[in-house]
Amino acid sequence: MDKNTKIGVITYNIPHRKTYDTLCYLKASGYNNIIVFAEKLKYVKKTFPIIAHRPPTSNDLMPETLCKNFGYEYHDGMIREDLLKEGSIVLLCGAGLLENEIVTKYRIINSHPGYIPLSRGLDSFKWAIWNNTPIGVTTHIIGDEIDAGEVIERIEIPIYINDTFHQLAYRVYENEIKMLVEALDKLENRIYISGEGHEINRRMPAEIEHQLPERFETIRKERGKPWNSEI
Repeated sequence: MDKNTKIGVITYNIPHRKTYDTLCYLKASGYNNIIVFAEKLKYVKKTFPIIAHRPPTSNDLMPETLCKNFGYEYHDGMIREDLLKEGSIVLLCGAGLLENEIVTKYRIINSHPGYIPLSRGLDSFKWAIWNNTPIGVTTHIIGDEIDAGEVIERIEIPIYINDTFHQLAYRVYENEIKMLVEALDKLENRIYISGEGHEINRRMPAEIEHQLPERFETIRKERGKPWNSEI
């Protein structure tokens, strides 16, 4: 893709780790024409995971500040057609439920921490461990199906024999960022993968999450590969 093509990014108007890492990766990759749309965070978490598997936001840099420093365009609120034309490509870093009009008007790319269609919905990384299914990352175009449909790329993340739960979780996250940006050059490779017959996961209940470390150790011993120092 031409590095000067205007690319949209949807996120929250708060310090946000995935947004920070994605904008850094875009800048390092030479993308100069980025327009960020940052909405107010509309929900407050009522429950928190027993085992955190996402890296925390370790700085207080607002998206607006990042955009100013990177020379990117910034706007509060959701995408507007007068700022980003219909059919443009948009990377999803963070958002609530997207309106159907937005989904149909733009090509919105999501980086999902699961191997579609085997792991769909919430807590996909944890459910993949619990169900002993492939752990992976998938980039796809958001459409009518949740975590299914037009898939750009999907990879399986290996488990190494000396892994910890959090090492594996962080490797999944790093690939989310990498694949989200690299999807810009892989759009033409997309294929349709139906989610039919595959459950859409909800948040992992506490009674299951308590057992997750033990389940992880079991699959690490069963599926763990020798560590390759080149990876």
